[in-house]
Amino acid sequence: MSGWDITPSGVGVVVSHVGDVMGVLDKILQAYSDDLEGAATTAGTLAPGGATGEGKGQGGLVAAALAEFVEGTASELQFIGVRMGKSVTGAVEATTAYTSGDLEMAAEVQHRAAGLVEPDMPTGWKMGRL
Repeated sequence: MSGWDITPSGVGVVVSHVGDVMGVLDKILQAYSDDLEGAATTAGTLAPGGATGEGKGQGGLVAAALAEFVEGTASELQFIGVRMGKSVTGAVEATTAYTSGDLEMAAEVQHRAAGLVEPDMPTGWKMGRL
């Protein structure tokens, strides 16, 4: 028997909590995106009249820097979500394999035990006594 103490229900609870955290993280990332967009829009431009005058639609230096920052960090942010998803999937698959392995081992032991035959013993021998 393994020294591990893994229960599918326990793993299910942890996976559920991680799912909740992933939902919160998604909301945080959406707010982050909205905040960056708002900052880029309101940061102003070098055009006459700013973002609302003749230069409407043109981004300023801050907007350009924020766009470059977002572009440079997008893959890192995506990695967090992908890694979390793969970690949860891996935990579920490992637990399933562990549980299946336990069931397979138990079935094998029972199968072997059922196939045991009492050996021929000398006269007077009783099972359980030497």
